[in-house]
Parts: sequence; structure tokens; C-alpha cells
Amino acid sequence: MRSPARLTTMAMLVAGAFALASLERVLPNPFPMIRLGLGNIMTLVAFGTLGVSGGVWVTAGRVGLVALLWGGLFSPATVLSAAGGAASLLVMVPLLLTGRFSFYGISMGGAYAHILGQLAVATLLYVRSAGLMALLPFMGAAAIATGILNAWVAGKLLARYPGGSGSRV
Repeated sequence: MRSPARLTTMAMLVAGAFALASLERVLPNPFPMIRLGLGNIMTLVAFGTLGVSGGVWVTAGRVGLVALLWGGLFSPATVLSAAGGAASLLVMVPLLLTGRFSFYGISMGGAYAHILGQLAVATLLYVRSAGLMALLPFMGAAAIATGILNAWVAGKLLARYPGGSGSRV
């Protein structure tokens, strides 16, 4: 059974992830295919405060809320977001569980996997041309940079959280 404090923390992190993802949607963006992935900051904070399951739930909650309130459950944006989130978790969780990676490494791996997952699904479902994968080097470099930024912000938040593992950052 989950404690009320744990559920409250998880709900607040999901709300924070949704708020950051929503903010990102309305900010001017000179590169429309690249986003900062600010919602992932809360996933990293959840990993540090609630463990693996908390991070997974925060990611799922963010994707679900964004789908319900911004895009529709089966819109291309939702499908790509879900694919990216799943690919990200498939990389971040094992990296976290090894105990050998800082949140910088975990975040960069997750960001790169997110882009790779989105490009793969976009290629298979929407574009049907491998030419889209030519964007991977550019988008992958941007993902590494945003992964570093998000890990830095998450580290600052975790350092202030009494139960967080700021030392992993």
C-alpha cells in the first residue's frame, strides 16, 4: 500500500511535469522539431525521491495529461510523445539501476533514446521513409545538451529536497 505522503509527492511531480511540458508548448521555439524536454526534470526528481516506480509513474502521468488536455489520445503528437517516453524509460531505468551513472548520464541517455524512439515511430507510422533518420545526428546532439540542462535543474531541486538523493546528480 502506498503512503499518503508518497502519493502526494507523486501527484505534485506529475503536476509539475505537466506544467513544465505545457509551458514548453507555448514558449517560442526557433527549432520546431526540438524541445527541451522540461517535463523530464520531474521524472529525474521522482527517480531521486521515489525511486524507479515513481519516475515511471511521473512519465506516464505527464504523457497522459498532455494527451488528454493538449492533443487527443491518438493524435500523432501523443503517439510520438508516448513512444519517446517509453524509449526514454527503457534506457534510463537500467542506467539508474546499475548505480554507476549520475543523473547527467541517465538524463542524456534518456533524452537521446527519446529522440531515437520518436524518429523510429515517425518513420514507421507517418513518413515511411528512412530519410527522417538523417535528422538523428542534429536532434541527438540537441538531446544530449537538453539532457545535461535537465539533469542540472533536477540536481538543484534534489539538493533542496530533504528526502532526495542529490548526491547522485
